[in-house]
Amino acid sequence: MSTPASEAASPATGPWAWFERALGVLMAIPVALIVVLTFVDVFGRYVFSAPLRGSIEIIEQAMALVIFAALPLVTRHRGHISVGLLDNVGSAGVRRLRGALCDGVAALGLALIAWRLVAQSLHDLKAGTASVVLGLQHAPLGFAMAHIESTVRFCSRPTSEPRVERSVSCRSMAPASGITRSARR
Repeated sequence: MSTPASEAASPATGPWAWFERALGVLMAIPVALIVVLTFVDVFGRYVFSAPLRGSIEIIEQAMALVIFAALPLVTRHRGHISVGLLDNVGSAGVRRLRGALCDGVAALGLALIAWRLVAQSLHDLKAGTASVVLGLQHAPLGFAMAHIESTVRFCSRPTSEPRVERSVSCRSMAPASGITRSARR
């Protein structure tokens, strides 16, 4: 059974409202920076034969920040891609237990990522690792990503709340040539 996104992902209230707004801004600023830098770089490259120096390094770091800022929001709204083979198997208690187990495994995985980000950032700080063109230090971005990543463990909703489900039918993925699923066998 598929729940429309508008019903499952209700707006945050209370302390979550400011958190989601802050992460939204944290995602919007680097996305805007990526758009502007890409435009200026392409325009300068093709019109003046002078690309923007270091734009690739800034865009790479902005992309990393966008991804790690979006992760808590996706986790909070249970918007990760999932396969629902066992969604309707077992009683409500078994489903809640399975949901809690999945949340626990996900939290451990995210904690592992945060731990490795901190370890790598400490190494980068000690070694003074920086980008080649602009000399941007890697450690501050790594620490920021680890901090954002560690907040994910505290962001997920209780397993009793619905997750966002999006159904995709085989017909909507059929190629425009009109080949049906039975003809592709």
